Amino acid sequence: MIRKIISGGQAGVERAALDVARNLYIAFEGWITPLQAREKNELVTLYRLRIVSSDDLQQSMEQNILDSDGVLIIIMGELTGNAAVSQRIALRHDLPFLIIQMDEISAFEAAKRIEAWMTEYGIEILCITGSGAEFHADIYRMTKSILEVVFQLNFIDPRRYENIHAYPSGESQRRVEEFIRIPRSVREAVEYLMKKLSFQERSKIANMNEKRLGDLSDNLGIIIRDEFRLWGANDALLKDCRKLEEEKGEEAEDVIIRALWYRLQKSDNVLRVVK
Repeated sequence: MIRKIISGGQAGVERAALDVARNLYIAFEGWITPLQAREKNELVTLYRLRIVSSDDLQQSMEQNILDSDGVLIIIMGELTGNAAVSQRIALRHDLPFLIIQMDEISAFEAAKRIEAWMTEYGIEILCITGSGAEFHADIYRMTKSILEVVFQLNFIDPRRYENIHAYPSGESQRRVEEFIRIPRSVREAVEYLMKKLSFQERSKIANMNEKRLGDLSDNLGIIIRDEFRLWGANDALLKDCRKLEEEKGEEAEDVIIRALWYRLQKSDNVLRVVK
């Protein structure tokens, strides 16, 4: 069972790891350089990270890895920079490591691989590092979503780490599927939203003019994009959205919002505005 997360707090993967730990009340710590402490005061005040003796970034990276049972490296693109250095440090100290390339794998598959790897090596103290925010704007959000699934599953059934043979073959995958509940079609996405949106929210959307649905893109659209992994990790839903798009290149979240609006036009469970 995961007892502690270790991270250096750099923007991107490392910051996502710390925020997930804080949100899920998992113990966390990490080492940073004096320069990082001066430039980003919140690493000390908010995340309570400790400071190594020099501004050599590799020193803090190595200390973070040495304090862990294994290293999770999440990247976009090639293994370069600090991520590559982390791999070399893990190899030098004979520590298990897992590399997740987010541009080659779905979020669902990533969660399964991470959980299986932690089970195999009995990871309790996990060092998490990888791509910085400068490499990909969505890497923080993608990492946060995946880690939340993995660690919440861990808390739901911590016995999985006591005996890796305690569950039938395929049980771990089934539990991940049940926990995430990501819709794979526009119809499933609409049904999910019908259950999650409040009566007031459903009524507001139902009474909107269809031409004004684009106004929802900056709020509901962002929620849909994140919740349903529309940034590229839900191929089935994206494919179904493309079938239903009214204009070439229409955003998937806009397709779902329009389908939701049509569904609400037929619903009795909304408040109609008499015009």
